[in-house]
Amino acid sequence: MTKHKSQTAAYTSNMFLVIAGSVLLATVAVRSEGRADRSQAAKSPVTQSASPQAAPAMSDEELAKVGEPLVAKVCTTSCHGIEEIESARRTRTGWVDLVGEMKIKGAEATAPQFEIIKKYLPRYYGLVAVNTAAPDELSAILGLSARDAQAIVAYRTANGPFADIDALRKVPGIDAAKIDEQPEALRFK
Repeated sequence: MTKHKSQTAAYTSNMFLVIAGSVLLATVAVRSEGRADRSQAAKSPVTQSASPQAAPAMSDEELAKVGEPLVAKVCTTSCHGIEEIESARRTRTGWVDLVGEMKIKGAEATAPQFEIIKKYLPRYYGLVAVNTAAPDELSAILGLSARDAQAIVAYRTANGPFADIDALRKVPGIDAAKIDEQPEALRFK
């Protein structure tokens, strides 16, 4: 029995360290981004609007590593399990709105954690209208580089709407593997 308690305590301690490290990473990223935003705002007379993608800059790998356990923790301790997330894809705006509702209803997370959740959910459980989406939305949902997302929009503008995923894969020079990762996220009509 003592060995089991010791293993449980070690597991709990490790999970705490993982979560604490995730929060620290998010906090540092948000603070760094905030300094960069203030510096940019001081140089530019144009004010930047609030974007639904205002989360810290992270690679897909970092976002998955931090976002997945964070979403699981916040959602399972707030009102439902992760299964509800997996069964309902939404647009980026839909996820941002839902996270706002979660916050109002008392979901327990810090502001930086909510920002990560607002970036993670659209990226891994998002929905994108390929024939009308702006480049930033294509990037947010599909994990495409800004260059690839812009290439899709330029190709769509020059050649008309995409009929299906096969037509989308034909855009020259894009990372088609990103398209193939989430075919369920793509909407063509």
